[in-house]
Amino acid sequence: MATIETLDVTKLEPRMKHPTIFKYFDALQPGEEFVIENDHDPKPLYYELIGERGDIFTWEYLEKGPEWFIVRICKNPLEEQKEVKRLIVTTIEPKFKHPTIFKYFDALNAGESFIIENDHDPKPLYYELIAERGDIFTWEYLEKGPEVFVVSICKNPLEEQKEVERLNVTAIEPKFKHPTIFKYFDALKAGESFIIENDHDPKPLYYELLAERGDIFTWEYLLQGPELYEVQIAKNPVSETSGTLPEKDIQKAEMLKAKGVQFACSSDKKEESVKAPIYDYDKWELDFLTDYIVNTHHRYLKDNAEMLNDLAIKVAEHHGDNHPELNRLSTIIYHFLQDLIDNTVREDEVLFPIIKQMVAKQRNAETEITYKVGTLEDPINILKKDHDVAAADLLYFRNLTNNYTPPADACSSYQYLFKKIQEFESDVQAHIHLEESFLFPKAIQLDKELAQLN
Repeated sequence: MATIETLDVTKLEPRMKHPTIFKYFDALQPGEEFVIENDHDPKPLYYELIGERGDIFTWEYLEKGPEWFIVRICKNPLEEQKEVKRLIVTTIEPKFKHPTIFKYFDALNAGESFIIENDHDPKPLYYELIAERGDIFTWEYLEKGPEVFVVSICKNPLEEQKEVERLNVTAIEPKFKHPTIFKYFDALKAGESFIIENDHDPKPLYYELLAERGDIFTWEYLLQGPELYEVQIAKNPVSETSGTLPEKDIQKAEMLKAKGVQFACSSDKKEESVKAPIYDYDKWELDFLTDYIVNTHHRYLKDNAEMLNDLAIKVAEHHGDNHPELNRLSTIIYHFLQDLIDNTVREDEVLFPIIKQMVAKQRNAETEITYKVGTLEDPINILKKDHDVAAADLLYFRNLTNNYTPPADACSSYQYLFKKIQEFESDVQAHIHLEESFLFPKAIQLDKELAQLN
């Protein structure tokens, strides 16, 4: 009986680990196997093998942590080796793209995978798969743009398909909400997750987690308002304990904590007597307020605009014949998003740098400024016209969709589109309120004060 070769990966130089394992694998004859030992879960190697060599092996845990992992890797006999299917999404007619991918996914047996290739990031598909099929798959980028995106989608082995625990935050007494969520989070093992359900956006919790526990988790919206929010919070695997969240968010969390900002969610909807806002924006300095707008509202737009546009196109392609108003909605949404993006660019590149110069000048009279003092009201009036156009578009969307009432034949994507537009509406309204009630008038006043000093 042949001895199974064992490879202790911990003794290898990091940059040589995966190449050495591949060398061992490639040397196997069909039906042969070897064992790897490691001090953390080598699951990323599994996906790399699938992506590079195809579905021609078995992967069996002999020991599964928490301190030591042993995996037997066996190259399948020739009659059992099959290539991982590749689906070139760009060659599929748009209205059939997602249905075709779902057909491929549903045909997978537990543990099998396929690869999709696309000319843009297919991340909206990830969210649709999560919503429609649940957390029963892995999503691994093999190539990530800018021109080609290649993703390996693997249906989890049956023993890994487990129900993710859910926490209905609305059922918890307000003062215990965040402590309970922290208790759930702290009980997670590395790589595990849970889902919270809430009746408003729990984004303040995101910053509180980041400030109190650090960059050791991922935060994924599964449903984003306006009436229900679902967020999957996963504790990073040991090998990814940091570096998964944007540096700007880390800095923002630290900044908010240092300023003594309370990370409470907005007032509980059941407690109508409590109507105080989360933040007292009027007390914020202008440069901090501009950073907040950029990191909250501008970032939301950049993160979600493409997804909303793609979703509107998809729904119009599927339902436009029976509901022709969707074709008009899809077209107007495209222009609406482009106008919003143009507006944020003007703020990011022109207005906000000027405001920061003004604040610096107020703090130090020696500071040089590059704009003509006393003229700030003109560009702000242009931005206000952008706001008026956005508000008119949102009103048009409401009229066109009968206040976002889906018809009886609306599929889940159709319903999700209406929810996403309403979510955009809430964000745009908050954005406009923040600028027109606080930022713009205070900036104009400071501009006038500086002009009087000249």
